[in-house]
Amino acid sequence: MAMAEYAWNSIPGNAKIFRMAPMGKPGERWHPTQKPVALYTWLLKLYAKPGYKILDTHVGSASSLIACHRAGLEYWGFEIDEIYYEKARARLDRETAQVSMLDLGI
Repeated sequence: MAMAEYAWNSIPGNAKIFRMAPMGKPGERWHPTQKPVALYTWLLKLYAKPGYKILDTHVGSASSLIACHRAGLEYWGFEIDEIYYEKARARLDRETAQVSMLDLGI
């Protein structure tokens, strides 16, 4: 697994650096380029606005969709690999099945 990845975008401004220790224990990462949910949470806080609809055409492990769910954003995702899709779907289902105090209006 790489310790860093570079991503290009067309958003004007300076480069940003996200720092985080490698995620998970050995065996917990099942996708070769699995990103932490915290990375997508950070990106959404920087660039997404309320009401944005997020499309991820390469879902992988569903970290992006979990971050979108937690942020209350509408999202869609696609994954071509059947095995990754099934694992990502199960991971997202576990996340969305949890009820938070915000869902209850507490």
